[in-house]
Amino acid sequence: MKSGLLLLLLGLISLTAQAQERVSTVGLQFKPLFSSRFFGTGPENINQQAFSYEIRPRFGYVLGAIIRKGYTPTLSLEFGLNYAVRNYEISAFKGSIGSSENLRVVGYEIPLSQLIFIRLSENIYMNASAGVCINMFPSDVFKESDYFLAYGGRRNVFSPSLLANLGFEYRTEKSGYFYFGTSLNRPFNSVYGFAIDYLENNFVTNNTITELRGAYLSIDFRYFFAEDPEKKGSKKERKKKK
Repeated sequence: MKSGLLLLLLGLISLTAQAQERVSTVGLQFKPLFSSRFFGTGPENINQQAFSYEIRPRFGYVLGAIIRKGYTPTLSLEFGLNYAVRNYEISAFKGSIGSSENLRVVGYEIPLSQLIFIRLSENIYMNASAGVCINMFPSDVFKESDYFLAYGGRRNVFSPSLLANLGFEYRTEKSGYFYFGTSLNRPFNSVYGFAIDYLENNFVTNNTITELRGAYLSIDFRYFFAEDPEKKGSKKERKKKK
């Protein structure tokens, strides 16, 4: 059994042997966001006698650029800069009377991840990564309707979070790398504190205080430009090859 596992590991290492060593490449990404209660990215519900409040994540997205640097045949580092839009629906009701309004939270991300690759076939690779992200929120947010006032105050301008990713990519020598996967961005602490006031005839008759964690799941679409590892070699190595 042990010898079989050893042979399997040696086989995986041999398959990944030309994966990313000495390759630096730049990529672009688009990530639609979605929520899941299991991962703690679902809606936040608050009930206070006849009053009910909800902050529900809606469709959002992340756009950005990535730089990938390979330093062994199976390991690479990725870092980049992203523009992130988180959309929420805020609801406040007294019984059946109330309203819902959409709220947009705009932020920026600086992610840093460690990737490991497994070569599945000549052109297809699977990768998993973990890392951290610095999320930056430039401002507080506010939303007003006929039935409520909602104010979100950011906890900090910069909020660190955990990153985890799993995906697959198809690599070509001339056309670049095409990537599809999924990611989790989970801040270590809540990113906004929220106060919601329920209004009746323009007077506050009830209020609640809650948090916005800012965590999200995403479907990742990435494209990396093709790069020849020989171009990243030293000048002495290039002269020797000539």
